[in-house]
Amino acid sequence: MYDWNDLRYLIAVAGAGSTIAAARRLGVNQTTVARRIDALERALGVALFERRASGYALTARGREALALASRVEREAEALGDTAGAWRRVVSGELRVTTTEILAMGVIAPLVAELREAWPGLSIELLAEDRRLDLRSGEADVAIRLGEPDPEPELVGRRIGESHWALYCGANYSARHGLPAMPSDLAGHRVIAGSGAMTRLPAHRWLAGLAPEAPVALRCNSVPNLIAAARSGIGIAPLPMFVAADDPALVRCLPQHSISAPIWLIHRAGQRDAAHVRVFVDAATERFRTFRGRSTGASDQAAAAVLPTGAAGAGKPS
Repeated sequence: MYDWNDLRYLIAVAGAGSTIAAARRLGVNQTTVARRIDALERALGVALFERRASGYALTARGREALALASRVEREAEALGDTAGAWRRVVSGELRVTTTEILAMGVIAPLVAELREAWPGLSIELLAEDRRLDLRSGEADVAIRLGEPDPEPELVGRRIGESHWALYCGANYSARHGLPAMPSDLAGHRVIAGSGAMTRLPAHRWLAGLAPEAPVALRCNSVPNLIAAARSGIGIAPLPMFVAADDPALVRCLPQHSISAPIWLIHRAGQRDAAHVRVFVDAATERFRTFRGRSTGASDQAAAAVLPTGAAGAGKPS
């Protein structure tokens, strides 16, 4: 029985025309190439090459053997490619945490698309403004607003920018008018955050912009904040990609807004896991394409979510 490994020497010599050139191609010495060709011919019982002064020339049997050996090479490469695909199969469970508003507007539709493409991928979406602990396994991937705390066990990428502005209900503006400048906010009611919501950059911005404004209500989620503003309770900081196109809401102080970076974070040990990699790449691309989402005809600000590197990123105005 011949050694299958010798077929690569047959293919190399046939392609190069000499044992010297084949040796360079294979990264071995010439003696090894000549010895393996001799061993293959002895095992098969036929001469595969004519040894000439100009080099090695295939015999008729050699040409037939080359065709068969090339087929074996293609099949071996196909097996390697298939094995690579097996390693890349996307399956498993992934727990993703993000804010409620990003979960509703961006991540939930993305999850639906990923499930269609990868039926073996199971995603649990944890929508809350509280920051879950990735290190302890509360979640696998987090999409968060604001700069992340430096943690050596975690890696992340900045995938976009979230823009917020002040809004009130149309019924509130009809009764109380609109502030003309930030100092006027002291004479208006505001809707503030509570609990984990107070960590959002927009609420810290509101507190600095209107320190003397009476707080009419505190909300622990962005959907509740939006509902409260629509009802006419007061003025609230809201994400522009949601509020700008809402006819029940009116923009206050249009010259003022704040932007906060959006970060995607996961554990460093998971960077090569196929199911994590697929989600990270898809989410990054989704936020990149999300740039074009309109903020409404009445708003002349930038898009609600901008890609990393946008001018003024993370700076309130």
